[in-house]
Amino acid sequence: MRISTPGIVLKTSLFKESSIIVRLFTLKRGKSSYVIKAAMRQKSPLKAIYQQMNEVEVNYVHSNKRQLQPIYDSKVLNGWDNINTDLRKTVLCLSMLEMIDKGFDETTSDQNTYYLIKNILEYFDLADRGYNNAFYFFLMHFLKNTGYNIIDADEHPIVRRYAMKDAKLQDQLREIYYSDFINTKNITIDFTYDKKTMANFISDLVRYHLPDIKSFSVAKEIFKSS
Repeated sequence: MRISTPGIVLKTSLFKESSIIVRLFTLKRGKSSYVIKAAMRQKSPLKAIYQQMNEVEVNYVHSNKRQLQPIYDSKVLNGWDNINTDLRKTVLCLSMLEMIDKGFDETTSDQNTYYLIKNILEYFDLADRGYNNAFYFFLMHFLKNTGYNIIDADEHPIVRRYAMKDAKLQDQLREIYYSDFINTKNITIDFTYDKKTMANFISDLVRYHLPDIKSFSVAKEIFKSS
């Protein structure tokens, strides 16, 4: 079965002498692993195509007998060059990719999450502020897509604990969740939440639902310093 699909590069690793294994979060097949032959040869353009975070288009013949699908044609759709020039942007985006990698099984397709991360990456590529807001937006939608509706979870232990300190917490979460600032790329929007409280809440939320996200230990420092 021939498949052509866009995908976001989640992770790459060396395979044998000159090949790589790349894990993509694709629009059509969800999280899937592929082998890219000869990608590490000196003159090969493939190494640049499969840089972590890139959006690529891949073409391959899918076989259920293979664990690793060999790709016969690919190209970069978006490289998000401005993200990689800012350490804060890079750390937050890599944390989001790790959440997707850890949060989905192989071949579990979720088109809502695909467009979510693509829109977030577009925002980070264009924006010069609002990084925390974009990350908070991603996390709430990502958790909703994976079965945890935080904004309406009155009895969630983390939500309940913070709501006891600030009765407006869930209204503030809804303000972020339902905002269209990611789609409109509105970097000037201001939300009403207390920055320290929201940073602590999000940190505890990630620790509760996604305790294995190693990159988040660096990302949470960005919340506190912004």
